[in-house]
Amino acid sequence: MTEWVWLNGTVTPLSDAKVSIEDRGYQFADGVYEVIRIYNGKSFTLKEHLDRLYRSAKDIQISLSIDQPALTRELNNLIAKAALKDAMVYLQATRGTCPRNHLYPETACKPTILFYVRQLPPPPVIGQIDGVKLITLPDERWKRCWIKSIALLPNVLAKNAAVSTGADEAVFVDDNGTITECSVSNFYAIIKGALVTHPVGPKVLPGITRLVVLDCAGQLGIPVQERAMTEPEAASADEIFITSTTREIGWVSHWNGKQTASAPGLLTDRLHQAFRKRVTQETGYEFAAPRTRRAIAAPT
Repeated sequence: MTEWVWLNGTVTPLSDAKVSIEDRGYQFADGVYEVIRIYNGKSFTLKEHLDRLYRSAKDIQISLSIDQPALTRELNNLIAKAALKDAMVYLQATRGTCPRNHLYPETACKPTILFYVRQLPPPPVIGQIDGVKLITLPDERWKRCWIKSIALLPNVLAKNAAVSTGADEAVFVDDNGTITECSVSNFYAIIKGALVTHPVGPKVLPGITRLVVLDCAGQLGIPVQERAMTEPEAASADEIFITSTTREIGWVSHWNGKQTASAPGLLTDRLHQAFRKRVTQETGYEFAAPRTRRAIAAPT
């Protein structure tokens, strides 16, 4: 199956695409990106992802050479060409190709913009999703995490450190002992019936799945607290879960090697089903019927 890429306005097989050695994304990680989920051959929350892309580009002083409506049309055209029911779009924009120099070029170079569609496995049945194993690591990233930068080396190191210990994901703890987010996902805890998550800002990306989940919580009448929480508070929460574009909602079963839950909690399960209902409403995607996986009763 041919994977197609849109590169600066030209659609070509991914294997044939070429970017210059002096592209600033390659030499300086001078760029931003998005990952967009495709359900039933249709993009989910595309506008929200593109809004964030343009904000991120503006925050690092990249003026994209295509406006948002035109980029939306081009993305939808490539999604239709790919003809995949379950997939993702990877979208990246860099400052472009210029002679290597830490300073921006005196004459602005044309940004390099590319995106491609890649198949994903169908979403698993709710109730058959294994719990996520988390380990804590010091948060050593930069302080502009609201920008979705392609400079992801600290995240890459943390993710690989987690997997090397038998865990799935790393959760960051800052110098104050506060949980921020994870290496590739946002972090949440259910504490005394409320959904608690760190506010977006210097150490937390404004996740698009996060945005949908918080809206779902409001629709379900679940109180939301956007506040800092300590590691002990998070680790002892009634329920813990993480979110990302490709994972949706992942309930947490282990924390630093110790089991914290044997099944998803009731509120986690309700939020995940509400999230998938939203996907179905927007894309027509038909999920397999959910199965209850020994859901944990809400604490009294």
